[in-house]
Amino acid sequence: MKKHPCLVAVLCLSVALVSACGLKPDPAEATPVPPTPSPSLTAPPATATLVAPTLTAVPPMPTATIPPTAAPVTATPESTPVAKPTPESRIVLTQVTAAENTPGVLHVVGKAQVFEAMLAVSLVDEHDEVIAIGYARTSRGAPEWGDFAIDFYYSPPATAQQVTLQAYEPSPKDGSPNSLVEMPVVLVPMPDLATRETFENDTYGFQVQYPASWHVNRGSVMPAPPRATKLSTYQEHTPGQPLGDDEAEIWITVSDMPSVAEMDDLKQRGYTETAVVIGGRQGVRYTAAQPGHGVYAVVYTLSGRGEYRIQLSAATRSFDSTFALLLASLSIAE
Repeated sequence: MKKHPCLVAVLCLSVALVSACGLKPDPAEATPVPPTPSPSLTAPPATATLVAPTLTAVPPMPTATIPPTAAPVTATPESTPVAKPTPESRIVLTQVTAAENTPGVLHVVGKAQVFEAMLAVSLVDEHDEVIAIGYARTSRGAPEWGDFAIDFYYSPPATAQQVTLQAYEPSPKDGSPNSLVEMPVVLVPMPDLATRETFENDTYGFQVQYPASWHVNRGSVMPAPPRATKLSTYQEHTPGQPLGDDEAEIWITVSDMPSVAEMDDLKQRGYTETAVVIGGRQGVRYTAAQPGHGVYAVVYTLSGRGEYRIQLSAATRSFDSTFALLLASLSIAE
């Protein structure tokens, strides 16, 4: 087919004019362009070389150890538990005597394993009221066992009275009783106690009962009343004259200073030392083995205001019960 140069020139000129004027050809009339195929997401291009990825091994997660299920606790045990052994008492009472012939005194003897070799002993009535309380010292302190003895002097009741004797170790913290031991005791009565005479010392606040046949402050009195009170079987006596077998005298003196040197002298001379409770106070008694027409029994109070010293001078032991009853009736005001 033969081409015409004039026609080709006209067409080229028309295209140039359209482009110059910003006119676009109608899309419907435009020649379609085949779309470019999108790359496949699953398949690589035919020319691509597959490289196997390098995988880092992930360590396995630790496996938690699950403890075995505990056996269920039942309210009732399979067997009855064995009871714990009761601690052995560290205080043992070996003798508690209220002599019929000496009412007003209770003799207590025992063994103890206590702190600082000290224990408390008290008398308690049926209403839990403390009648008297004292402290006894053992011959040895814990952990050793030691012996102890203490005499309680109390005002005898008109009829027999049952009380409780308590022995215990006071707690170092609050004084509460440890190793408490109790024993029932019947106090020996003295119905005719009210028939005895009563002496009162208002200056030093004490009173005492004595036999109606005795005399007060007769004969020589050294030192002078009211610091000293003399009770005697006689009315007159020559100073320095030895006492007869039927004579006796009891002195009660009050001092602001304890008689430490005198107590040491009595111990060196072989007097027996016994802890006592007298007039509600702690005290100590020294007794000679045999009377020798002089002082052979002396009691000192160790607690309270001032020292009360009560001594018995006699040639025989026939006045022991009288002395004991006088100590039992002694009342000291606080």
